[in-house]
Amino acid sequence: MAKKFDLSKGEKFSLGKGDELSAIQVDLNWKSGADLDASAFLLNDDGVITEDADFVYYKSNNRSEAYDRTKFGSKKNWRDNTVPVSFDGSVVGSADDLGDGEDDGGEEAGETMHVDLSKVRPEITEIVFCVTIYDEEGKTTFKNVRDPQIVITNEETGEELCSYNLKEHFSSETAVVAGALVLNEDGDWEFEAIGKGYDGGLQTLVDMYQ
Repeated sequence: MAKKFDLSKGEKFSLGKGDELSAIQVDLNWKSGADLDASAFLLNDDGVITEDADFVYYKSNNRSEAYDRTKFGSKKNWRDNTVPVSFDGSVVGSADDLGDGEDDGGEEAGETMHVDLSKVRPEITEIVFCVTIYDEEGKTTFKNVRDPQIVITNEETGEELCSYNLKEHFSSETAVVAGALVLNEDGDWEFEAIGKGYDGGLQTLVDMYQ
């Protein structure tokens, strides 16, 4: 088995062209009693989304199965039993991991996203993966999150290709851009370790990428 590459902030790992390695699994892991959510943004050359469904997150209305009242009843039940999907179907999001609870010592939690690079439409040149904190009281920040990590795996073989442990010293941040799949000038996909934090939670990221 090939050695997995452990990346540092700013480093890149080449994945090749989408027809060479198409099925990618993206695991975002952490230790925290808080409710953290993974999301993805599919961006064009201008660094923005062009379709609402290219913001892949737990409340998205573009999901793996269309809403059917007779089957799901409420829309909440529908969202709880389906997963978000990007406009072109290339990115499949994760079911919401509600965290570990405040009193269990912060065992490992995480969410998994799936990417099919062969389905990414031509105008998309970057897929950004983020983690945000959901806390109605606003008391939790990434200062309270331990061992955040993003792992990229070849989904067809199960081989872990690269990982990035976010060792930044976060303080007030409630949103983190962990990493991104970036299409380079040669038409090859690369994973870039980013690890940049922001205040303002998920809304800050939405404002950045719309």
